[in-house]
Amino acid sequence: MKNIVKNSIITVLFTVIILAVFPTTVFAQEFEPRYTAPNGEPYYTRELNRYAQTGYGMPNCVAYAYGRIYELNGEAPKISRGNAGEWWYINKNNDYYDYGQEPKLGAIVCWSNHVAVVEDISDDGSVTVSESHWGGTYFNTKTYSNVSSHYGQAFYGYIYAYEEPEEVEEETAVLFTAQDKYFEAQEKNCFTALQFASSRNKIMTPEKNLFMK
Repeated sequence: MKNIVKNSIITVLFTVIILAVFPTTVFAQEFEPRYTAPNGEPYYTRELNRYAQTGYGMPNCVAYAYGRIYELNGEAPKISRGNAGEWWYINKNNDYYDYGQEPKLGAIVCWSNHVAVVEDISDDGSVTVSESHWGGTYFNTKTYSNVSSHYGQAFYGYIYAYEEPEEVEEETAVLFTAQDKYFEAQEKNCFTALQFASSRNKIMTPEKNLFMK
């Protein structure tokens, strides 16, 4: 019985030491594509959407893109003015976000008179976007094998407005250590129940326990 109890305590001590030394990795939340229309979320309404507040809410491609980036990042997009044909140059001239010609999840696709948001990139290179249309369709998704062709409009590129969260390491709090002689709060744990507080106990006696020296 004593050996079982001793092994149990040693296991607990080693577990605490390991958790104290090695941090716990918290993984960033994965990108969640949107394939359905907004349904009252504040990012797309007058509550938070700059375009909706000024009378240019959905259906409107820039109002939707603004709301989608707001939803993804949890903060207001840096581009908060202009029409679809101006977003590419507003971003470029103000150095708000990186931009380029390669699709990325959450990127804003910019044409000469339309913007949309990348929701998925297939292995074959095709790109699925979510979008809204000024004076037309409230919301839809569309898959392009070639984004350079969109209703005869010129393709400008992608604005990488989605800020993908990074992995964060959290230090695990140490509940108690071997330096806490006699585990002072014994009345609140299992040691008292098993009567380990006795100074004659080989496990709980600091002089005979290497973890307490």
